[in-house]
Amino acid sequence: MGPLIEAEAVVVACASGKGGTGKSFLTTNLAIALHRAGRRVAVVDCDFGLANAHLLFGVNPRFSMQHLLEGGVPLEDVLCETPHGPTLIAGGSGVVSLAELGVRHMQSLARALHRVAMSFDYVLLDCPAGLAPQSMVTVLAADHIVLVTNPEIAALTDAYALIKCLARQPRHPDLGIVVNRVSSPGLGRTTFDRLAEVSRRFAACSIHYVGEVPEDPAVTQRRLGQPPVLVSLAECPTAKAILAIEGQIEAVTHPVRTSRRAGVEERMMEQLRRW
Repeated sequence: MGPLIEAEAVVVACASGKGGTGKSFLTTNLAIALHRAGRRVAVVDCDFGLANAHLLFGVNPRFSMQHLLEGGVPLEDVLCETPHGPTLIAGGSGVVSLAELGVRHMQSLARALHRVAMSFDYVLLDCPAGLAPQSMVTVLAADHIVLVTNPEIAALTDAYALIKCLARQPRHPDLGIVVNRVSSPGLGRTTFDRLAEVSRRFAACSIHYVGEVPEDPAVTQRRLGQPPVLVSLAECPTAKAILAIEGQIEAVTHPVRTSRRAGVEERMMEQLRRW
């Protein structure tokens, strides 16, 4: 192991086994909640092919992570301030996917994440859904993973597939579960308990419960271009649930924030050596 880092941000990978679970929605609103709690927060949209974090934040960045990886555009120009507090590094849209990046680009990504982490308290990685090796390298470089799933069997099956893949690694970050779009209070905990039992029995992997987000008409009827829920509908059940999740994330990552540890660049490079 190389030198230990004191000043780096806590890096949280927001992941999902399949698309459509609400991962990017949760990531952007969680970032706003952390900002309101007084944290310096950056969101890195790692879904370079189907990026949408900029749409959820309501910004149109001139540059994206693709420009940074291709060279010629400094990090300072890629960082985009959003009207709601967090800083964004946008992904791409229909240009190249993370799964198409080679080792050289992944090494550039590792260096870029280190530079971002040195300037913030939290860096949230909005990771692409699924099990592509490049996506797994990114997820495994985090300090903490938030896996977003739904109560439906298809989402749970894909979530378990991701958990099983993570469990096969020599070591993986602490793994928390958020159950989104629950139809009744307590369903998130019931869903988690079922997933935790399967993960323990068949993957020998321990996971912990972070929280649930309700199925909320105030959210499902929203359109792109509207301000994030935490900004425009601060009293709705979804906003309150996200604030509770933010508290859980701060609590579970507090030991990380106060400890000396290897940095994100070193962790990602270690994963690339195994790749």
